[in-house]
Amino acid sequence: MKRILAASLLLLTLSGCGGKSEPYSTDFFAMDTFMSVKVLGSDGESLAQQCENEINALESVLSRTREDTDIAKLNAADGAPVTLSAEGAKLLSTALDLSAATNGAYDPTVAPLTDLWGIGTERQQVPAQSDIDAALQTVGTQHVHVSGDSVHLDGGSRIDLGGIAKGYAADLCADILKDVDADGLLVLGGNIYAVGTNEGKDWNIGIADPDEPTDTVAAVAVHDLSVVTSGDYERYFEQDGVRYHHIFDPKTGYPAASGLRSVTVIDENSTRADALTTALFVMGADKGRAYCEENGIAAVFVTADKQVFTTSRVADVCTFTFTGEDKGYTYAQ
Repeated sequence: MKRILAASLLLLTLSGCGGKSEPYSTDFFAMDTFMSVKVLGSDGESLAQQCENEINALESVLSRTREDTDIAKLNAADGAPVTLSAEGAKLLSTALDLSAATNGAYDPTVAPLTDLWGIGTERQQVPAQSDIDAALQTVGTQHVHVSGDSVHLDGGSRIDLGGIAKGYAADLCADILKDVDADGLLVLGGNIYAVGTNEGKDWNIGIADPDEPTDTVAAVAVHDLSVVTSGDYERYFEQDGVRYHHIFDPKTGYPAASGLRSVTVIDENSTRADALTTALFVMGADKGRAYCEENGIAAVFVTADKQVFTTSRVADVCTFTFTGEDKGYTYAQ
């Protein structure tokens, strides 16, 4: 968490401030991560508080670690149908659609694998293959059955919407600022939304060096866009010289061995970008890049052999700057 906090602070530093309007900033912890909301203008404090309230309300619906939420009740129902709130039903439907769109590379049903490995907790482990095989029998969106706002899961299956929850929160908060034509920067863990401009200029967002997340390998200058990154440096442990990270391949039951260290997606829809960073990481460099080119996705890939490359769409939506040369990275256009 300290590494994530440092990286988030770096991104805020890179964004800068033009100095013409005194920004209001608030920092808080929600959805298991550090968050920061910066708003320019006279109503900054009120708007930032609205954003924080929105995020807290959303967490009370989507968290699977709190017993009173929609998702926790669904996971604990042991196959019985559960009626979700409008917000819970909407986001679950969105998650299922995004899973279908990525051919299952993003999968909201990987919770049994997440729990089994316990990465980032005191019980993190490399599970027995038999346990992984058993968990895989419960993973897959075919185990989710939706009828209106009523949902039931097959036995042993569980939902985890953490893969898109912060993106969804960023979209909601961006709308709060956009509705009153306010400018601001939302940093929700690895999800950043640059709303409007920074005193008439684009916001400059750094893409972290996976080996040293307080430094960067690239930067993108954007406005009215979300910049979302998923990387193997966010939550991981090492055992016998092998790094085991938190981004699981739903087909193998193991952390994705895709040859990537991080994927960043630049998109106006942060929910979609959130799912895509996970999916592209699982796909790997070649398949991920082909998927992006086919679907017009702006993405930045950082590989395990220290290459940084972008998709063609990046040039259309932002100004990209490579900063990783002195850190041993190569920009492979």
